[in-house]
Amino acid sequence: MNDWKKAVSYTICSLAFFGLHSNFTTTFGQDEEINAKKLFEYHCATCHGEDGKGTKRGRELKSPNFADPEWQAKKKDEEILNSILNGKNKMPRWTDKLKSEEMHALAKYVRKLAPKKRG
Repeated sequence: MNDWKKAVSYTICSLAFFGLHSNFTTTFGQDEEINAKKLFEYHCATCHGEDGKGTKRGRELKSPNFADPEWQAKKKDEEILNSILNGKNKMPRWTDKLKSEEMHALAKYVRKLAPKKRG
């Protein structure tokens, strides 16, 4: 094989290797960022409303108003996560449908639904 063909073969193999490697790293080496807002809107907003204040259906099921500062002050982070994991009253448990990281992200997102404190 002459030098030119070797150089071309080497270049093609190198590009293929690095191309596959970078794709592999992107797909399997890095966690995808969880969009808790979209998860909440898709799985929770039917009852809790996009703003966390509850929908008509949610109020009928006695779901809490996540935007209520008093409710936020009374609830510990563990209680919110436990409700997502195991369900509560009419709310189903989500362990069969969501990954652990997604449920933790939802629990943190519920805290963001509280009104901002003015300072």
